[in-house]
Amino acid sequence: MRLSIRLRLTFWYTGLFALYIALISTAGYLFFSTSSLADVDEQLARSAATAATAMEFERNAGAPDTIAIQSVVKGLQLPDIAVVILDAKTREARPASQHPQRPVPLPESTRRQLDDSLDQAVRRAPARPIASTLILDGPDIRVFTLPYVLGAHPLIIGVARVMAARDEMLADAQIGLLVGLPLLLALAAAGGYWLAGKSLAPVAAMSSRAREIGARNLHDRLPVRNPGDELGQLAIVLNDLIGRMQHAFELQSRFVAEASHELRTPVAVISGESELALAKETRTVAELREALGVIRSESGRLRTAIDDLFFLTRADAGEPVVRPEPVSLRELAEHAVRAAQSRAQGRVVTLAVGADVANGSADPELVRRVLDNLLDNAIKYSRRDGAITVSLARAGAAWHLEITDTGPGVPEAEQSRLFERFFRGEDARSVTDAGGAGLGLAIARWVGRAHGGDVTLAESGADRCTFRLTIPALEGAFVPLSPVAVTPGAQAPFSI
Repeated sequence: MRLSIRLRLTFWYTGLFALYIALISTAGYLFFSTSSLADVDEQLARSAATAATAMEFERNAGAPDTIAIQSVVKGLQLPDIAVVILDAKTREARPASQHPQRPVPLPESTRRQLDDSLDQAVRRAPARPIASTLILDGPDIRVFTLPYVLGAHPLIIGVARVMAARDEMLADAQIGLLVGLPLLLALAAAGGYWLAGKSLAPVAAMSSRAREIGARNLHDRLPVRNPGDELGQLAIVLNDLIGRMQHAFELQSRFVAEASHELRTPVAVISGESELALAKETRTVAELREALGVIRSESGRLRTAIDDLFFLTRADAGEPVVRPEPVSLRELAEHAVRAAQSRAQGRVVTLAVGADVANGSADPELVRRVLDNLLDNAIKYSRRDGAITVSLARAGAAWHLEITDTGPGVPEAEQSRLFERFFRGEDARSVTDAGGAGLGLAIARWVGRAHGGDVTLAESGADRCTFRLTIPALEGAFVPLSPVAVTPGAQAPFSI
């Protein structure tokens, strides 16, 4: 398993190819051996039939049986084949090999061995045609015996052939297989290694490029040679992953930079006010109260920023920060409007509801946090003589909580980034008492989506801006803890 994928693929290719070639070669060799032996047997059978036909011809011409046998034995000329005719009654064998013009070109020792083997074979031959192989010290001998009756004489015709030529062909075939197969396997291994390398080249290129990608060059991407194959799809998926990593890294970098800036500012103000208060040995009570007021204000701002950062960190880490339960959204809106009285600074804040009961499934603390944040923004950016309206209405399977102010709205160029962390538009930066770290709307949207709803900018004009919180409705009976009697569509019994 420590081998590379390329080598493992090569071994698999070569092993399977070697098994296939071995099976094919073995089958081919066996077929060649069997078919060549069948050819020899067929040739011997034809030779025995030729001798029988020649004896019948002599007998039909009027020659006695013994003369016919002797004539055939003397005159039979068959290349590479020895013939003997045995009289089954007298057990007298007449070999054609005694002819002085014997055509079988064999060494003397092989010739004697052939004659002796053939003579023994015909004397032991059964009463049926049979072919057998005699394995001797020299080359093997193939013998075929044919029982035959010539007139009243039962005969056994024996033919034999030395298998030297066949053995040589088989030996050549074995040498060819033993030499050719390793060469063929070597070529297959080289081809498999090249093909595996060619197939895995995109992987090697992706590995090399991925090794070069770091925090400083996350904009680089892996090469995609063929987007239609599996490796191309893998490269596309990895590029998407790198893109998400780049986006997350940029958000983290910006998060750290903005967080450092937002935390450093109130710390610097607190430190400056403290040093200024301690710079003189004697300070009036008014000056000390003013310094403490600034310190308290900046401490609250610092605490809010830290709380927001801590909340977002827990949310990003996947901690269960949302604990939904049955709540009365009308009650939450009522309490949020009442709490906004001290911050309204002359602006009119009203609550309009479209139903007596507005039950939802939500985390009351988080929803209240969203409402407080949206109301704070409405108070900060609305005109001094403007009005702020909080409305609650049913929309299908959800409730819509809308906060509308009479401020200048959000410029169209900034609307796409409105819910980004630490983003503050030009109007927000120009408001001297706006404060905040640019995390409120990001947290509000996260809370809305965590509840299965959302926080969106429903409307933005020159003198009107509406943010909408969507919360899933809770079906079934639910009685609020402290219901408030408000006529549907009417204003709340108080205004700010």
